[in-house]
Amino acid sequence: MNALVMAVSLATAATLAIGADAGWAQTKVTVTREESKPQKVEIKAGEEVQFINNSGGIAHVMFGGNDAIKFYLRKGTSKVKFEKAGTYEYTVHVSGTKVHAHTGSVVVK
Repeated sequence: MNALVMAVSLATAATLAIGADAGWAQTKVTVTREESKPQKVEIKAGEEVQFINNSGGIAHVMFGGNDAIKFYLRKGTSKVKFEKAGTYEYTVHVSGTKVHAHTGSVVVK
């Protein structure tokens, strides 16, 4: 398993899957210390976004809301599947010698 899930509250809008399988989504977000690339992605309902950690540290990804999805990304990847239309804002905190934080969004149509 490439990532450690610390806390996952399963929302009806999004679900989290951890691990490496052949079904990775076309949409990818690369997490670095300074930013997520791209900062904003647009997908269709039912599609997944693959988060890739290239930060050199541990990235804590937190989506907002009452049914928030939160997970740690060590080395490797995690994917999140979005079932409902909407804009999902997230914050990334990267630990290491100096803590870095940045934001991004997933727009589901």
